[in-house]
Amino acid sequence: MNTENKTSIITVYHGTTSLIDTIDVTKGKPYKDFGRGFYVTEDYNHAKNLAIRNKRLEQSYGKQDYVSYVYTYSFDLNKARDYKLLEFDIADVDWMRFVLANRNAYDKKHDYDIIIGPTANDDTSIVLKSYFNGLYGDIDSEKALKLALDMIEAENLPEQIYFGSNQATSCLTQKGAAKRV
Repeated sequence: MNTENKTSIITVYHGTTSLIDTIDVTKGKPYKDFGRGFYVTEDYNHAKNLAIRNKRLEQSYGKQDYVSYVYTYSFDLNKARDYKLLEFDIADVDWMRFVLANRNAYDKKHDYDIIIGPTANDDTSIVLKSYFNGLYGDIDSEKALKLALDMIEAENLPEQIYFGSNQATSCLTQKGAAKRV
């Protein structure tokens, strides 16, 4: 997403198994693409699939009372420019290094408030595990990074928007009640 060429307000979605009164980025799960935080996407089906997947995962841990929801928000891109913002237009070697650093850390490895870029999906997770296990060559080598990028078919990855500070979530306005999916 190039924020310079987009309309100032876009609709985004967040899939979850939690009811959310107030967004709190510290409640995000660790070891995620851009670090612990709050994630949304412009792709409703991607958010819905994440919510359903998370429900199934939590049920596999023996908890049967989980429900999945999709929240809808308006995202003000003009307001986002007031925060420390990073955009990855494509999944390239820089994106890969950034994701690997965050996927290998309990908390985020940067000080950005908002990050926009491709999502490392479930198929990508398999490739990342293989990378960390040295299957593609020496970790951090250009060869290993490029091979991993080729394996994930980066051009097919959905986009995500990450919020790393509670202040930056002020760019989001909830639209209606959460939808149960």
